[in-house]
Amino acid sequence: MRNNSLASVYKFHRSKIMRTLKNFKENRKDPSRVWEELVFCLCTPQTRARNALNAVEKMRSLGLLNNPDSFRTALVLKECGVRFHKTKADNILRAFRQFGDILNKLNSEKDVFKLRDYLASNVRGLGMKEASHFLRNIGFEDLSIIDRHVLSHLVSAGVVGSRPRSLTRKRYLILERKFKLYAKKSGLKPSVLDLVVWAAATGEVVK
Repeated sequence: MRNNSLASVYKFHRSKIMRTLKNFKENRKDPSRVWEELVFCLCTPQTRARNALNAVEKMRSLGLLNNPDSFRTALVLKECGVRFHKTKADNILRAFRQFGDILNKLNSEKDVFKLRDYLASNVRGLGMKEASHFLRNIGFEDLSIIDRHVLSHLVSAGVVGSRPRSLTRKRYLILERKFKLYAKKSGLKPSVLDLVVWAAATGEVVK
């Protein structure tokens, strides 16, 4: 790995990262865990991952994951610091109604890139980044999560010139290819490098 700072972060967090990736693969075997990861990813846009995780845990404790209610869910999201809580609560309710179709697609579609396109096009609240995040969190490793931490790192490493103001599908795919090439040169899988970059930026491995 070229970047000494990343190398030290990887060494420090390696066991937690490997355990986290193993847990992601286990998630796919349990529909309830798949649903929790979908709710988590619907909460994450412009919101800290820890806040989104707290919201999912609070929803679980209140029985809202199995029986989501837009009003009560919005209150929980707001309490946990999830931005745009009303819109995201509506998105969660919509996704709950679609979840059978989503599960069928996950089980029938073998091409992970087609899966991502399906999710980004059909699940309100999921763009390319969030769909990639969701699929990574249920064990798919061929995608990259091009979030602000990854973009900032790619800029500082000289992989890209600057952070784009917006991410169209075309631009996302270009950045994803660059990230994968950077990961290969670093000697890490993209799924591992993503968690290393996250840990370097935040000091912890969440998901």
